[in-house]
Formats: sequence, C-alpha cells, structure tokens
Amino acid sequence: MATILKRGTRTAPRFFVKYDAGVTTDGTRVQRMKLLRGVQNVLQARQEAARVERAVGGGHDPFPGPAIVPGAARGRLEHWAKGLTNRNAASDRSMVTKHLIPPLGHMPIDQITLPVVMSWIDELAASDLSPQTQRHALGTLSRFFSWAIERGEAVMNPVKMVPPSKRPVLAIDRDQPWLEDEAKVPELVEALGSDVGLMFYLANRSGLRLGEVCGLRLGDLEFLGDGVIRVGHSYGGPLKEDKRSQGKVKWVPAPIDAEEVLKLHLKRRKLHRAKAEDLVFIPVKPPRRPRKSSWAGFRREHVHEVWDSARKAVGVSMTWYQATRHTAVSRALKAGVPLDEVSAAVGHSSPEVTGRHYAHFVRKAFAAGLRLPMQPKKVQNKT
Repeated sequence: MATILKRGTRTAPRFFVKYDAGVTTDGTRVQRMKLLRGVQNVLQARQEAARVERAVGGGHDPFPGPAIVPGAARGRLEHWAKGLTNRNAASDRSMVTKHLIPPLGHMPIDQITLPVVMSWIDELAASDLSPQTQRHALGTLSRFFSWAIERGEAVMNPVKMVPPSKRPVLAIDRDQPWLEDEAKVPELVEALGSDVGLMFYLANRSGLRLGEVCGLRLGDLEFLGDGVIRVGHSYGGPLKEDKRSQGKVKWVPAPIDAEEVLKLHLKRRKLHRAKAEDLVFIPVKPPRRPRKSSWAGFRREHVHEVWDSARKAVGVSMTWYQATRHTAVSRALKAGVPLDEVSAAVGHSSPEVTGRHYAHFVRKAFAAGLRLPMQPKKVQNKT
C-alpha cells in the first residue's frame, strides 16, 4: 500500500510517496518515503503511487538508481565522508549523500572531468538550491578530489579548473535590518529571561555568534577587567575560524559594564562550584527531547524559540543574528569605528570581507580636494 503525502506551499507543492519496501529477516516491515520529482498535482501523484504499488508487488525497486560500475566514485565518496572530522562533518556528509553521490557516484573517478563538473554546476543552478548550498557542494567535491589525489586515485582536480565566472555566486543581502533603537536592548534582555537575556546582551554588544556565546567558559570571562573576552568554542566544538580544530582562540571587545552586568550570574555559578572550564550559561530546565550528544549548554533551537517569543512581546521583527552580530557590526561602522578594527573585533578573515558585506556603512565623507568641480569657463567682458 502506497500513501501520498503533500508538502510545500500551494503555489509550489511537493508530493511524497510512502510505501512498504518489504520485510527483513527478523520480520520487521521496512517503510520508505521518496520525493516524487516532477509531480505537480494530486492526479499525477496518485498515478505514481499506483506505479509504486505495482513495482513493489512485482518484487522490483520502484526507484532504481543508476547502474554502479566497478571502481565507481560512490564507494570512495562514502569512505571519505565517513572519515571526516572537521566541525561541519555532519553537514558535509549530508552534502555528499544528497548532492554528490546521486549525480556523480555511479561514474569512475577518472571520468569526472571538467565537462562533467560544468554540466553538474548547470544542474545545480537550475535547481532550487541556494547559491550558498551550491558553493558548499562544489567545495565539498573539490576537497574530495584533493583527498583522492593524495592517495593516487586521481591525477587532477577538475573543480580547480572551473573558471571563477562560472562558479555559483553568493548573493549578499546588504539591506538586512539591524537594531538601531538602543532602548529596545534592555527591554529584550528582560523579556528573554536571566540566562538568554545575558547571552543576548553579550552577543549584541560584542558581536558574538550564537554558538560562541553558548560555548563561553567561565575562564573566558577572566579578562573582563582588560576590556576583552576570550572566545575558544562554538557550542562544544571549535570556532568557525578553526578549520582544522587546532584549538584556536580569538579576542572580542567586552562591554564597559560587563563586570557589573554579569556579577550576579558569575557569583551564582561559583556558588555551584563551577570551574574555569565549565560553561557560563547552562539551561535550568532539562531539554524536551533527549540529547544525542554530551553537550549540556543551550541549544540553538531553544534560544530561537525564546527569542521569537521575546521579540514579539517587545515589538521587534528581526532574527537573533540581525539583532546581535549584525547589529554590533552595523552600529560600530555607523559610529565611525575604523573598518580594520571592526573586522578584527568580529573575527573576519580580513577587512575586505567586512567591507564586502557592510559596504553601505563604509566611509562616504570625502575631503573637498577629492571633489573638485570642473573649472568654469572665463566670461569675456562685453564692451
């Protein structure tokens, strides 16, 4: 029996089919769900469901994949993805499974050439994937080929041969809103509650990412008297800038009143005998869902849930990122803080990166010597 599931929106519906794929040796019934690509209405979905039932009834796979030839890239892609240890390893494995293996996994590695990659890039561009996801997919394939070259399984990296003009272009939204009304900051701190409110305060003042403020340790706040905060974690892992998980740290400016604002919270943590390596912020209530990891701090989903309730109560219509890190950068640049200082404060790789995303805040006032007019023509006296 096949069941149709409808998802998406009214103008862009997506139909799935859920069907029995057989029974395992221990008697467990296996169910699978597949997206019906190209199906645009309920009638077509019902026809596909009937086809699936006929195929399953006849002992056939209703969604056969491409034939895998010996030495295909699929096995090596899976092996490479399984051994990833970087901070975004889970995201990279998902990218390999969803966007690399289906179009390229059935081919031998030496047959994935520049024309094949260019054709694949065209398919990505025609899909509904965002430019950022397309760039992630292309970068993941390039990293796989670098790994294959090191092991003598490939002689060149076709991704390196793709012209820059043909690569997916990341769209930058320079007109994102930011929290210009400073009176809203204390209101949001109060509405968010004691712990999340203090997290918002630090993120809004110092430009910390959500993962960075969630991952703060008590030892990181020992430098508040020097006007800085040490940042060495994103949640329970390394920083975004720490690509190779080498334990890198960065320093961000601390608000002038940080010691006073955080005094009661830090005192309460010390009463619980927390040590320097312990988290600054820990949820009081246990999570609704059991944790799959040993991470004991705040989760992104929890913070966003609390944020949505608080911003509506205060009358703010923007995301956590826009009200914190984006606001910190925008506020500093509008106040005339030099671009290189702002870039260093938020941990950007270079001032060029900051300028590219915040070009509308970069200096617009120029000396009169740079704005000289055309010399006016001399007017002859008439006699």
